[in-house]
Amino acid sequence: MTTPTTFPPTISIGILVYEGFEPLDVWGFTEAFTIARFIGTGYQSPPPYPFEILFISNEERPTGKPNAVPASVKSANGPRVAPDMFRSDALKFPFDLLMIPGGNTEPLLDQNKPVQVKTLVKWVKAMDKRVKLMTSVCTGAAVLAHAGVLDGKPGATNHEAFAWVVTFGPLVLWDNVSRWVDAGRYVTSAGVSAGTDMAFHLVDRLLGRAVTEAAVKQAEYDWHRNPQEPIYYPPQAALPTPS
Repeated sequence: MTTPTTFPPTISIGILVYEGFEPLDVWGFTEAFTIARFIGTGYQSPPPYPFEILFISNEERPTGKPNAVPASVKSANGPRVAPDMFRSDALKFPFDLLMIPGGNTEPLLDQNKPVQVKTLVKWVKAMDKRVKLMTSVCTGAAVLAHAGVLDGKPGATNHEAFAWVVTFGPLVLWDNVSRWVDAGRYVTSAGVSAGTDMAFHLVDRLLGRAVTEAAVKQAEYDWHRNPQEPIYYPPQAALPTPS
């Protein structure tokens, strides 16, 4: 088979990382894109690749410090990551897609810190005007909802945190069944592993089924292709609830 000499442009994806983000929300989503390859190339092939992923710190660049770098960010009970850029720098980068993960999302929307919340909402609205796709995993949908970008559109979020998230978007058409919801420019998923399923759906949407199925096979992942299909959980004895 002849390998093409040119490929479609690489699609740039930005992921907002903040203290306490859920690891799989980020890494499962990331893997779907980073393992994808153009048709005619393989896992070990050199660039170009279909997608690039960059991590965005939830910090603003300090004034007068052009050489500053973002601090590392610790995930929820997991490893730290080194963001590629400050949140303010992302407004100058040509991202195609933005994803906001879930996790310890409550501090991002703490009503006792109105200036912090207002600044984040302003940034989300600005990014919404720049990117082609706005996405979230798990409780990250609360941030999109609070910014108003999901108003009047179908949306999904973590099923366990559903009652909390929906308070930030009374005008959102919430779905409490699907693993993800594709509403055109806005694509949101339910909790944790649902974000990986949504990510492979986005690979399919952006580069086609052949690229996606090859990536799924390379990842040895059991992709749930139908967001309406329920996940089977075996009968379980009730666990003690936190006091």
